[in-house]
Amino acid sequence: MNPTLSDFKRAFFFAIVALFSSNGVAGALKPEPLTAAQILTSMADTYKSCKSYSDSGIVKITYKKADGNKTEENPFTTAFIRPDRFRFEFRDQFEFKALNVQVISRENHYIVWRQGKEVQAWWDIDRSPNKKPESLGVAIGGATGVSHGSAHIIPALLLPEEVHGRRLTDVTDAIHAEDARLGMYECFCIKGKLANFPITIWVEKGTFLIRRIDTQKTFENVSTDETTTYDPVINGEVTDKMLEFNPPK
Repeated sequence: MNPTLSDFKRAFFFAIVALFSSNGVAGALKPEPLTAAQILTSMADTYKSCKSYSDSGIVKITYKKADGNKTEENPFTTAFIRPDRFRFEFRDQFEFKALNVQVISRENHYIVWRQGKEVQAWWDIDRSPNKKPESLGVAIGGATGVSHGSAHIIPALLLPEEVHGRRLTDVTDAIHAEDARLGMYECFCIKGKLANFPITIWVEKGTFLIRRIDTQKTFENVSTDETTTYDPVINGEVTDKMLEFNPPK
């Protein structure tokens, strides 16, 4: 029996179905998951190409010692307009004993500011008048340790030619781990090591902005769990008020 035109149509229909099945073209066209390197590269490109950036965040640190644990939370803010307007402020609580009796807690501010070629820095503990570092990179370097790295992480991505040192794109043994939702945001999860310490970076899908960084560090007498969270805005309005130097009186 000779095949009819309907038989040919039926065969063609099933061939198309097979072609676009999960084992056919549709499966072949399904995008492969991004690698850790691709995510970190897209993240870096997002920051270094933006016109403006601002954030608020918190560095939460838990110190683990033989005699117990202690946790502190220190807020920070960043404001930036390309090419040369910048302000970063970090705040922490400093406790000391007055006359070796009363424990007094005081909030300290560390501010790094730049407009054009002028750079200024302020730290409550060192109130040197007219403290003007020679460059933004030098000013941020001075604030990096005090701010537990928060002064350096984002500026190093925004201005990689000015702010030197180790950055998130230098993570070694990086893998794209299981993604997760942080609050309202779906995030890529990157795990690796930075300076030989474990690090986890949470990068928002779609925007490639950093939402959280987790690190663990171990020293001779203490270990720390550090979580830095960010609420970032890219290419949004950054007002003059957000960029004022205005150290506390």
